[in-house]
Amino acid sequence: MNQQQNAQRPNVILLTDDEHRWDFYNGGVSDDLETPTIDRLKQNGVTFPNAISNCPVCMPTRFTWLTGLYGSQSPAGPRNAKDWPLGHPTLAHALQRAGYSTALIGKLHAYRGYSTKEHSVMKTETHERGFDDVFSSCAAAASVKGSPYYNYLKSRGLDDFITLKKRKKNAHEKLAGDAPSAKAPEDRYDNFICREAIRWLQEDRTSEKPFFLHASFTKPHFPLDPPEPFFSKYNPEDMPPPAGVDDPERIKYWQQKRAVYCGLVEYTDRCMGQLLDVVEEQGLMENTIIIFTSDHGDMMGDHDMYFKLKPYDGSVRTPTVIYDPASQRDGGTVLNDMVEAVDIPATILEACSDEHLQEAMPCSPGRSFLQYVRGDKDAHRQWAYSELGHLCEDGNPWRLARTPEWKYVFAPKGDMLFNMMDDPFETKNLIDDESQLKKINHMRGLILERMGSLPVPPATLECNTDPDDPKSLKTWFYKGIINNA
Repeated sequence: MNQQQNAQRPNVILLTDDEHRWDFYNGGVSDDLETPTIDRLKQNGVTFPNAISNCPVCMPTRFTWLTGLYGSQSPAGPRNAKDWPLGHPTLAHALQRAGYSTALIGKLHAYRGYSTKEHSVMKTETHERGFDDVFSSCAAAASVKGSPYYNYLKSRGLDDFITLKKRKKNAHEKLAGDAPSAKAPEDRYDNFICREAIRWLQEDRTSEKPFFLHASFTKPHFPLDPPEPFFSKYNPEDMPPPAGVDDPERIKYWQQKRAVYCGLVEYTDRCMGQLLDVVEEQGLMENTIIIFTSDHGDMMGDHDMYFKLKPYDGSVRTPTVIYDPASQRDGGTVLNDMVEAVDIPATILEACSDEHLQEAMPCSPGRSFLQYVRGDKDAHRQWAYSELGHLCEDGNPWRLARTPEWKYVFAPKGDMLFNMMDDPFETKNLIDDESQLKKINHMRGLILERMGSLPVPPATLECNTDPDDPKSLKTWFYKGIINNA
């Protein structure tokens, strides 16, 4: 591809954070929560309030962003359990073919055994996935010998932060965070990611090529440990109480956690903002698409629950904002159609390459929303799909269909149906309401149709999982949903 052709291609920054609940931003849960970076993108771009993670846990969603596949289409499955196979074609491969310079800076999380892999192995494998430049792509960068962040901490004399502490048996209390970070803000991993991304933009990227940068931040994922002043900034009494909780002591407990989580959201937002400042300073905004999203949310006390993994909106719904300088829509536009995580690589591919989705990422169920964002189409998806494999509480895997108005969850230990317009926090399960039987059957049919229509990627792909394992996707899905249909 010559320079003239390259100049016509937009740059793309996929800006992601981790475990960011969809409604924790300025104007969401609180008008006092400061998220200037998200605000900037919303004011100049398009917001999707109904964006859904296809699997609300770290590894599968990141796999989806890169390969355009659901986690259940991989031998690794829809769970944080197995390393990704290396054989899948990726978005980054396609963009390299289209003449792009590609970089992954931050968290990839392709490796379940991240604490034992050497950084050199991780870096080599990440290059094989289509990235020209890779920085700290491991899930726990401080613990992996030889990683850039490991070396940074060593150079600063911060050896105490290199070895990960073992988790206590009470993981909820351990991971919740009870004190501000002992690291200075500038030494935390997300600030390190920001500096590396800025350095890559200013010094390392090939300037005559368009670029694809995945800047992948790690917070507000637990533990809830923002540095001061963010840890103490928000007043627990100002936090909305969690849905489905009546005990005053539990409400108070969750308000405290929500206040600290808000501090962590703001801290992460400001790290990302430093990167966007440099994008603006370099005059790149006029030809750079920026997609901000997160891999999943966090229950943050709703139904007295922590973390991700759940089929409730607090877990599966994600903040998703797109800034596209080629869009004809007004800044601040809100588009309410459903969007899936798997649509993101399809969208980037359409914006940057002439290659067809099924050529670049075979078997992808993704659907580009580029023309929807730009105003050339009036609709995108009527419903969205999400799933979770056997990595779930009580061994109760689930899958769901979500429209703007309704959510149906299939799970072997009990289905759920919620009217999302009347009951946005999912406190009244209508599954036993006989008047909703037609709705239930319709939405169950959507799930069956989606799963039945998914192509299977080539059988030559391998990872460290046994396809005959009784806990494999083949078993939990087909035996579960057919026997309970």
